Parts: sequence; structure tokens; C-alpha cells
Amino acid sequence: MPARGHGTAPSFNPSKPRELPRYFTELEFLFASSGVTNDAEKKALGIHYVDYNSSEQWLSISEYQPYDDSQPALPYSYDDWKRAVISLYPGADAATKYSMADLDQIMGKAARTNIKTIGQFADYYRKFYQDPVYGQISNIDSALSKETLDLAIPTL
Repeated sequence: MPARGHGTAPSFNPSKPRELPRYFTELEFLFASSGVTNDAEKKALGIHYVDYNSSEQWLSISEYQPYDDSQPALPYSYDDWKRAVISLYPGADAATKYSMADLDQIMGKAARTNIKTIGQFADYYRKFYQDPVYGQISNIDSALSKETLDLAIPTL
């Protein structure tokens, strides 16, 4: 496992909660390549790479208690702890990754764009469908549906 701060070490900036799942993906890749299988060690390494305030907060989560097969009273695995950590950061969970504000920003930008030709519209249309927010529309808690957006986009 790389040292904290090394270029190959995973990192997480708490002001960018959407990047937390990527932090855990990178961490788990390192676990696999380094042969780390023990849940307690995984949790300790998960805390090792984050800033001091995050590490203190993550340590205080009840799911940080080590999992021990011989003590069923402590049923917290690495995956339990990871879910608890992710729940601390609104926007880190895939189900809440994008909000209506994100969609509103995309639509507002499109409304301010001066589209004069069918080619310009086609460029915008392709970019819109490539945007990750659009791909997560089904996760937005709203009455809007992809069909509604498909109808609205050509009117821009």
C-alpha cells in the first residue's frame, strides 16, 4: 500500500462528496493488489488516507468497530462501515448523486445558448445525452421523466 500523500495513494476531498465512491473504488483496487482481506485492516487503511477531520469522524462511526467472527455482537464488516461513511455525505450515494438543481443548471445553460443552426442543436443534443446528470435522471426525486425531457429539449 502506498504512503499517504503519495501520487498513487487514494485521496478524498470532503468538499467533493461525489468523489467518495471513487475513493473507495481506488482503495479496494489497492486492497486486491496488496492482498488485504481483513476487514479491520481495510477500515484502518480507509481512514489512513483521508484528512484528519474526516478520519476522526469516520473513526467515531459505530460500524468502525472491528468485525470478529468469534464475537457476533460486533457484526460490522468493512462494507457496513463503508455504507455508513457514504451516508454521511449527501450526494455521494448513487441514488442522490444528482439533484434537480444540477438539471436546472444544464437546462439554464441551454436556454442561454444561442443555437441558430440544426448542427449547433445536434451538438448540444449529443452533449446533453452524454452528461452524467441526464444519465441519472431516474434517480432524481421528481415528476420529471426522461420522456418529459425528450419533449422539452427540442423546444430550446
